[in-house]
This record gives sequence, C-alpha cells and structure tokens, in this order.
Amino acid sequence: MRTLKIITWNVGAGALGADADVAYDGGRHFIPSPTAAVEKNVLGIRNTLASLRADAFLLQELSSGSILNRWHNVRHAVHKALSDYHSMSVSNFSLPLFFDFLRNEHGMGTYISRTFRARKKFARPFKTGEYFYRIIPRRDYALTTFIKRGKGKPLALINTHLSSFDKHAAVRMPQFVELMKYAKRLNRRGHPVVIGADWNMHDGDISYHGDDEAHYQEYAQHFPHDLLPTRWRAHFPRNAPTLRTTNRPYVRGASTTAVIDGFVCSPEVRVVHIATIDLDFQHSDHNPVEMTITY
Repeated sequence: MRTLKIITWNVGAGALGADADVAYDGGRHFIPSPTAAVEKNVLGIRNTLASLRADAFLLQELSSGSILNRWHNVRHAVHKALSDYHSMSVSNFSLPLFFDFLRNEHGMGTYISRTFRARKKFARPFKTGEYFYRIIPRRDYALTTFIKRGKGKPLALINTHLSSFDKHAAVRMPQFVELMKYAKRLNRRGHPVVIGADWNMHDGDISYHGDDEAHYQEYAQHFPHDLLPTRWRAHFPRNAPTLRTTNRPYVRGASTTAVIDGFVCSPEVRVVHIATIDLDFQHSDHNPVEMTITY
C-alpha cells in the first residue's frame, strides 16, 4: 500500500483575511483589504505552507496579481514556500494588459513532492463557466496531475474549483456531472483517482448568523452525494468549518460558516484521516483541509 498526504486550500488570492469584506459577497468594499492587510495575508499563506508537511498541495485562487489583491503576486510567494516541489498551474482567467499594474490573473496550482514522479499534467476545461464580477469570463478546469511512486498505474490527482455565485447552482451542477464523468473514465483506465476541491457546495448544515440565510439561499447548494458513481465517496472534515462568508469581517462564533472544501475518491482509495487545519480564517476566507490516504 502507498500512502499520500494531501492538503487542499483556497488561499483567497491573498485578499480575504479575517478583516476583509467584499461587495460581490454582500460586503461594503470593492477591493476587500488595504495593502498592509494583503501583505500580511500573503506572508501568512507563505509561512503556513512552508510549515506544513504534505506530499501534495492543491491550491485555488492562486493569483499572480489582480485588482482584488492590489496586484500582489501570491503565486510567486507560494513557489518560494514550496520550491522543492513539482508545480503545475492553470489560470481561470487572465487579462494580459499592456501595463503590469492593470493585469488580473487568478488560477489554481498543484504542488507534488519530488519523492513522487509527476508524470504529466492535463488541464481540462469545463463546458460551462461564469463571469467574475459579472464582467470577466472565468474558465473553470479540472487540473489533473498523474503521480507515481513504486509499481502500478499512476494516481490521477485532480485539483478543481467549481463556480460560486451561480443562482441555484445552474453552473456548478453541470460542472460536477462533467467532472465525475471524466474522473470515472480515468478510473476505468486503471488510475486511482482523488479530487480535491473548493466545491462551493456544502456538506452538512450551514451555520448562519444574522439575516445571512435570506441573502445566501439562492446560492447555497448541498453537495450531491447521490450523483457520485457507485462506491465512490466524498470526504469532508467534521472538526471545524472550511469557509466563512465575506459579507462582513470574520468574528469567531458570529460569522456564517460552512464546510465546502474536501475530497472525492475512487473505490480503491482508503481514507485514513481527514481534518480541517483550523487557522481561524486569518489569511484567507477558507481554512485548509488535510487528508491522508492509502491506495
């Protein structure tokens, strides 16, 4: 049996620390954080990743710079923290304008320990997508890395980030169905499959505060366990939430929270451990989730 420890984390582009709120989520600010707060977030993300021990990191909202984070290059900071890892990335959207200070780029990154052979990557775009700030077209992907150590077929490790503010999951659900068809094909070819994601669909109850339930009810979506292929399982942590809403600055016990980050595994993958790494949303609106598997 081979063992693999994986961490998935939406780093919030370095813009969404505990004090941030943002207009598209019902907050007050178009740019959620001042420069000093972004710098603190980016340093916190870098130091956290450098301190964690994992065979693979699946990161979402990994920005090379945008108006959202005052053009700080989070991806560069992450590369420094994980410099001894194989890295693969894809951009969900990118506006390559003439001046660096006008660029806007967000995406995903997968980092694999060099004790594994990262044989190749494949960025598969979904047929459906959304518009960021209702202006910028965002292309969502299944970023697949085939990794191998020892004998047997390489494991297909998929990093993804489904749509978020699509009313009644009109984009998320087709993306999910397409993703599972793709993952099932990989498994039929002999690959164990692990998908780590910001699913933007909640497992268990949402802990609403104030009048947030009325605000979010058209966006909230339960994770569709019933749409998983036979013997496939979704795995979510139970010890702490993985998401806090950004309609107001975070206050522990007085902010709306949910569990939306986790993993889906094919039948031959056994989950030994899964837990939220509770950072109290200090550096991002998401907490990391760690999982150890054997296969």
